Amino acid sequence: MYPLLAKRKMLVIWTWIFVVSISLLNMNIANPIQAETGKGEDVFKVIMTIFGVDKSKGDVVAIVTANNGEASRVKFLDSEAPYIVPLNSTAGDSHLVEYVATFPNVTVNAGDEYKACVLTTKDLNSDGLICNTGQNSPANRPEFVDISLNATTTSPEDRLMEEGEDRSGEDEDDRSLLSVK
Repeated sequence: MYPLLAKRKMLVIWTWIFVVSISLLNMNIANPIQAETGKGEDVFKVIMTIFGVDKSKGDVVAIVTANNGEASRVKFLDSEAPYIVPLNSTAGDSHLVEYVATFPNVTVNAGDEYKACVLTTKDLNSDGLICNTGQNSPANRPEFVDISLNATTTSPEDRLMEEGEDRSGEDEDDRSLLSVK
């Protein structure tokens, strides 16, 4: 009788050890979620695709900021350059351009906010600035932003409300995206 109980106790103990071991392996304690450090190949990137580019709207200025504006990249994109890709659409002369903003030597934590904006040279005022805000994903991959120059909104307040931001408590100077204080 005693050898049977001893075998059962050993079976229960080994089963317990097996379950605990598997649980610890699945906790992913070896690779916790970390920031993109900006060193080596661990560089924060935002890939921005801009739709609706054509010469009637003028050239495009692409702006990407990270870490609350402490790091930024700005690129001037010629609307008639060879890197402009034509789209097969019935909407007419619609084109797109892709801009990759890289931030070497900049640490961007998972969940940190970044902002991608586009401004056309024919509309150089705050009404012409189109922005999207995103958060750095914990995955080690670039972030993707799609922006259309064919947006139907007419004011920055409308654009911001479409992005889900509540701006009702701010005065007019705070709402202006390009206001200088």
